[in-house]
Amino acid sequence: RGGVSGSRGMTRAMTDGAGSANSTRLSELLENHFDQKRNHRRGALPWAFFPDRLSHDFDEADEKHGRFVVCCVCHPGGLQKSAASSLSGGKQTGVFRYHWRTGQRSITDHVSKKHADALEALTKARDEYLRQHGENGASANRDDGVGGKRGAGEVSDEIDDNARFFPLVKDGPADGLGTDSDETPAAKQAKTGRGGARTGAGRPRQECPDVIDMRSDTVTKPTPAMRRAMAEAEVGDDVFGDDPTVIKLEEEMAKTFGKQAALFVPSGTMGNLIAVGVHCEVRGSEFICGSLSHIHIYEQGGLATLMGAHPRPLTNRTDGTLDVKEIAAAIRPDDQHFPVTKVLCLEQTHNKCGGRVLPLDYVDKCGEFAAEHGIALHLDGARIWNAAAALGVTPARAVEAADSVSVCLSKALGAPVGSVIVGTREFIAKCRRLRKACGGTMRQAGTLAAAALTAHGEIGPVIHVDHSRMSDLAAGLSKIQGLKVQRPVQSNIAFVSLDERIDVKWMVAEMRKRDVVLIPWVGNSLRLVTHHEINQPAVAKVLRCFEELCAQVLGPAGAA
Repeated sequence: RGGVSGSRGMTRAMTDGAGSANSTRLSELLENHFDQKRNHRRGALPWAFFPDRLSHDFDEADEKHGRFVVCCVCHPGGLQKSAASSLSGGKQTGVFRYHWRTGQRSITDHVSKKHADALEALTKARDEYLRQHGENGASANRDDGVGGKRGAGEVSDEIDDNARFFPLVKDGPADGLGTDSDETPAAKQAKTGRGGARTGAGRPRQECPDVIDMRSDTVTKPTPAMRRAMAEAEVGDDVFGDDPTVIKLEEEMAKTFGKQAALFVPSGTMGNLIAVGVHCEVRGSEFICGSLSHIHIYEQGGLATLMGAHPRPLTNRTDGTLDVKEIAAAIRPDDQHFPVTKVLCLEQTHNKCGGRVLPLDYVDKCGEFAAEHGIALHLDGARIWNAAAALGVTPARAVEAADSVSVCLSKALGAPVGSVIVGTREFIAKCRRLRKACGGTMRQAGTLAAAALTAHGEIGPVIHVDHSRMSDLAAGLSKIQGLKVQRPVQSNIAFVSLDERIDVKWMVAEMRKRDVVLIPWVGNSLRLVTHHEINQPAVAKVLRCFEELCAQVLGPAGAA
């Protein structure tokens, strides 16, 4: 088969059913649904996951009307016929031998179990599209707009197409199985930093990890693709400004966050130090921040010590926000007795408030407020990728109101080192000078930038899975006697309080014996953080260990 679809939203170069796409867009699934309904009268939504363009006819003469059908989410680039044939025997492969006499139960079961989130999104998108255009609009021929009817090929222009669905697991053969590409998608991604097939590289296999480390999302190891990218990176001298991979990373981050320019720095602490330092370039200037903010508590007072910037901490509310009225009251009047207020700092997501996501309208309001009062808005975006995923918006939209953002690359994305500062060209030029004074310039930094670029393409699109894992974990912990989860859990962080009879240090030590690594938090509590190395078997093991240890101290649940 392997023809190219006429739909604008689905154009791909295909060779014998194999391609190099790394994900499936929501608009593609909706177009597939309308195609299946029009061409084969298949109204069931699961058929949208098995488009004609990826299928192959059987060779057997007695089954000449049968086909190998291929799931476009499991194999977005398609498979060669030989690969489809060899994979068709397994229930988890996303490839099935289909004949009209055998029905579609296997296909329906596969989609409902493996791609429930995509099926739910597709259902909503179809219902919304039909609400706007009706059955006639959806069933019209895409090449013939007679009577103003809309074709399925226009779907990509009609819906929010930020939603992408990626293969979940890589089990067995390497990336690129059965494709005609001379270079596997993983190898391509290692060289370019983007565009590799998302068949699970960077997401662990479905076996439980040997060690489950939930202390932080900074503990992840570079994936094989990141290591290859580092080894093969094209480098220069970033102090002279000619490292091509660093330049590419900075350009990509500026574009991703909708700002004019970006600067690669070794750490998030330095990112905040430099950014707020530039805003407070006159020594003795003041910045407003939260009393529980990372800038105020965990960065050694560097802004005061090194930049001469005076902190004005305000009480964080439980959701991580600051009261706008209190912010207004904290802005200093023009009086020689006071420092001059220069910048408002917010943290997104908020670590010490349990990974809470600041509402988008709140951030927008703070941006408007700051502009009205002649001060800047800086976002400590240590987990801004998580915030964007939780809010369901692009990173650029998440930081639209901010004048500057420190973006961590080594937390949600899992890159080994680094952060970027984003802002205007003039602002970033000042940051570049201050980075030199802080000792933050690096020479052949392209080796690190390459890993970050790869992480952006490899891990970035599936950060929402970390939130799903944490949601499952929090739900399970809430059912265990002796544990109390701080609600709500909105991203990849959860705080868990222990019964007063369970000593937190004992719990940490006992969990470590079971190869689960945790960190004590405030009082008799723990902080748990999910990341791309935590899979569903890991969640199950953590729950089992907690249940066993709590029962060991408190007795079986329900016991008198």
